[in-house]
Amino acid sequence: MSTDTVPNQPPTNRLVLSRAEAWVVHHVVLAHLLDEDADADEQPWWALEAAEKLEGDDARFTAFEAWRLRCALLDYAGEDGTPDADVALSVAIVDRIEREFDGPPAALC
Repeated sequence: MSTDTVPNQPPTNRLVLSRAEAWVVHHVVLAHLLDEDADADEQPWWALEAAEKLEGDDARFTAFEAWRLRCALLDYAGEDGTPDADVALSVAIVDRIEREFDGPPAALC
């Protein structure tokens, strides 16, 4: 587990994703960003950060971001109609987050 620290910023870990896993994460965060039921003034910052990191090829996440992504992936995997392949990929990413990141942060408990 490699972490980088910058003064006044929480440490980050790189979340290594296959191309297929990156597409699932992209789909999940995009769904949160485009959620029509959400308050327009309260776009989920964690989803925006994740999308930017994926598009910038720097998938370094704080523990909070990773565990928030974990929650979203579990929700997606549990939805009716989620393709079996996406469920398997989501579970694999969740397992990796649980192994590689400290957590869960108190703010998510």
